[in-house]
Amino acid sequence: MIAWDEEKDRWLTRTRGISFSEIADKILQGDYLVILENPRRPEQDLFLILIEGYVWIVPFVIDEEETIFLKTAYPSRKFHKIYGGKL
Repeated sequence: MIAWDEEKDRWLTRTRGISFSEIADKILQGDYLVILENPRRPEQDLFLILIEGYVWIVPFVIDEEETIFLKTAYPSRKFHKIYGGKL
């Protein structure tokens, strides 16, 4: 199961043009580049997802019930250079 904060979802849709439901669909289809550990927050991991030809970071945590909770989403120039938008 994948969950998120509804207020954060509205903010993402309004400011970045992407919703958590679109991101969740990609994750459930296995349509992500890689999962990495978050170096700044040991309790979080990062999905790297290709959205409209650009690499986005989606931080998440997994709770005790195995629910993936999405925190936010943002484009990443650093990871776009590394992965080059390649699947």
